[in-house]
Formats: sequence, structure tokens, C-alpha cells
Amino acid sequence: MQRRELLVGTAAVGATALSGCLGTQATGSGSNTNTITVTGSAETKADPDRAVVEVSVEATGSSATTVRDDLAAQSDQLTQALRAAGIDDDQVTTGRFAIRERRERPREDEQPPRAVYYGTHSFSIDIDSVDETGSVVDTAIDGGADSVDRIEYTLAESTREDLRQQALEQAVSDARSEAEVLAAQVDSRIVDVQQVSTGGGGVSPYFGDAAVTMESAGATELQPGDVTVSADVEVTYEIN
Repeated sequence: MQRRELLVGTAAVGATALSGCLGTQATGSGSNTNTITVTGSAETKADPDRAVVEVSVEATGSSATTVRDDLAAQSDQLTQALRAAGIDDDQVTTGRFAIRERRERPREDEQPPRAVYYGTHSFSIDIDSVDETGSVVDTAIDGGADSVDRIEYTLAESTREDLRQQALEQAVSDARSEAEVLAAQVDSRIVDVQQVSTGGGGVSPYFGDAAVTMESAGATELQPGDVTVSADVEVTYEIN
């Protein structure tokens, strides 16, 4: 079962409330309405249920054409290895592809400086089962990947939306509690909600160490951390 943790939210008086904790709005009838504006924030944490591994193949040669062909061969070898491991093609997307020239200092018998071409082709692999992340890393390395560039632990879209809703509910509750305290300080009470808006917040993935730890048996062991989903709200209350 996925572990989820609702963290304690915070609330703060908004800009309208900085001058005496009260704001004033004119209504259509010409009367004034007293308001309090507060902001609320909350976070939820959960175990990741999705991972993204980014790996690269690299090549060096005396011409861009040579490097391109080497990258193509290595990329095909890597793709075939991932397929053989049961990873679907739609789980693998091409990332960065680059070939660059670098002039290197010539040897004693060489003039002028010789050109060397360096190339890299990266791939992002989406993993639905976090427990399989280490196995996928091993498959990529055994399949010819020259580097493991990034390991990101995150959440599926449905999980993300569920946790964001929980965070929003807590943020609104915190804002309400803060507003009630402020209203009581001026012998007033909340009678209505004037405006609610949300902004900021989001998902903070956990990034694993790309320098993976290899056990004696050659298997990669990874320990993912929590993913955090946060939400912020600003609420303007009418008081009397």
C-alpha cells in the first residue's frame, strides 16, 4: 500500500490584511464591506509510483559522419536490449542528440591541430513500477549505455491529482482558521467568502543518485525518497 502523509499546513495574512488586518471594498449599493485576505499552504508526501531513468550512449571519431553512425549502432543495440527486457517502445523517448567538434592539440608529427568529434544520444525510460528501476538501469548498462544521467522518482497523473486535492483542502482549512482568529481580534466574524484563488505549489520529485551502487552480484540497488505535492491558496473573506 502506498504511504501518504499530510503535512501541517501554514497560513499567513495577505497583503490586504497588513494594514490593520482589514480591507474595505465598495459594493454596488455604495456601502462598504470589510474583508480579510489570508493565504494558506499545505503539502502531502507519498512514496513514488513512477520513475524516469535517463541514459546516454556516447561516441568519438574523426568525422561527424563516423560519430553519427556509431551513435546509431549503439542506440539500436540499447533499444533492442530494452525491448528484450519487456520495455515497450512507447516507454522510451529520445532526449538530447548532439555531435560537436573539438580541436585538440596536435601530436609532434601532426599539423595543424586535428579535429575530434564527440557525440551523445540520450534516452528517457518511463517506468510504471518503481521496484523495477534498478533492473532497468542494469538492462540499459548491459545494453550499451555509457552513462546514467538522471533518475527521477515521481507520481502518476492520477496520484498527483489526488494528492493535490488533499493539499488544497488542507490549505483552505488553514486559511479559514487563520481568518477566524484575525476576525475575532477585531470583534468580528466571517460571514462570506469574497474570492478564492490558487497558484504556485506543484510536484517536487525525488532525484536519485545517478552514481548507482553496484552489489557484488552486479545488481543495482536504489532507495527512492518521498515525492512532495504542495498547494497554495489565497482567500478573501467578508467579515462584520
